[in-house]
Amino acid sequence: MKYLFIYATFLVSVYSFYDFIPDDIITFTLTANQEDVLLENITEPTLIKGAYQVNHHKDVIDFQVKTPNGRTIYSKMATNKGNFTVQANEIGLYQIIFNNKKKANQLLTYAVDVIKDKEDKIKSTDIDPLELDIDYIHNGLQELYYDHKFQQIRYESSTLQVKEANKKIYVFTVIETIFIVLVTIWQIWYIKRLYNKRSPLLL
Repeated sequence: MKYLFIYATFLVSVYSFYDFIPDDIITFTLTANQEDVLLENITEPTLIKGAYQVNHHKDVIDFQVKTPNGRTIYSKMATNKGNFTVQANEIGLYQIIFNNKKKANQLLTYAVDVIKDKEDKIKSTDIDPLELDIDYIHNGLQELYYDHKFQQIRYESSTLQVKEANKKIYVFTVIETIFIVLVTIWQIWYIKRLYNKRSPLLL
């Protein structure tokens, strides 16, 4: 449950505050002292919008966006969350870089949207009623898609918490069992010792 509020807040931020509908949203674990790179294949000049959030408010990462030629066009160091918009004029693979310099793994959520040039967008005033209906259906399908994504994130979060709880219960059970066995052995040894000491007196 502790990650559920963070996911919900992130999605609301993307939709409301960052002003874009993402093409994709992913959540992944960024290993300690490791750099992960996501690639965006750009085939024509376009605009890339994205948002990211480390799912623990005390954790930070270094974030960069690099062109196919390796030129840094956006960077933010020691950041917990944020959004970016870059103009991608070069053709090729753009690098989205997440660098975790901490000694602990971090859970990260990332959303991205690749936008075509303004000339390629159709205004709603140019669309006839039939196309408006198609647009309405498309928006509805998008809402269903992101609702499914949200449900999947919640399920994965719940599953992870259950696994962690089961692991702790298993470790505690093993320790408790070993303790009980040791105490039982000690009690048997102690009772046997007392019996051996008293046996000559009984004779």
